[in-house]
Amino acid sequence: MDFRPFNVVPVGYVGKRDGETFIEILPEFREAMEGLQKGDWIKLILWFHGSDVPAKRKILKVHPHGNPKNPLTGVFATRSPYRPNPVALYTVRIHRIEGSRLYIDWIDAMDGTPVVDIKIFLERYDCPKEVPIDGREVHTRGGRRIGEVNVIPRRSEHLDELEEVSPEEYDAVILEIGPKTTTLTAEELVELIDALKEAYENLPVEMKDKLRRRGGRSP
Repeated sequence: MDFRPFNVVPVGYVGKRDGETFIEILPEFREAMEGLQKGDWIKLILWFHGSDVPAKRKILKVHPHGNPKNPLTGVFATRSPYRPNPVALYTVRIHRIEGSRLYIDWIDAMDGTPVVDIKIFLERYDCPKEVPIDGREVHTRGGRRIGEVNVIPRRSEHLDELEEVSPEEYDAVILEIGPKTTTLTAEELVELIDALKEAYENLPVEMKDKLRRRGGRSP
């Protein structure tokens, strides 16, 4: 295989001050913080620069947790900092945001550790479980974000082959509410639509008039 070099640049650094841990985002990446909120769970990808030396990169087996009583184990089956590429992965919660700083849970990374990337934590991707809709059948591009809710429909291809499937058996959409994921059957989807229509009808008349004037987005 042709292994071509590629660049990994830090987007920020781990900071530790007065008993608190935070991520200091570099100015050129500050726009990427938009959308993050207090209480969000995020995935941090760090570069353990202290382990970025040829000798440590060549270590392929370790005693898990640094305990010599544990049998030697391949690093891919551990969370050891000794790896061919010293990448570290953490799942943490944002406690508050101040300027370019994300204050997070304590992590064992050293002050000054480079942060390679930050991704929002999503149960569907990060806590795999039995989800009725196969990933290949999810119409990701057709998804819509409404407030804190992601509505992701099932692909419409070959629906004619499902004529014998009952509405209470057919999983129609995935709902992501913050990091949590659930699915709705076609029957539940209709019930949700009815509930939303009822909530809309209970809005003040003046508010419904304003919504209509904004482009007819009312049901």
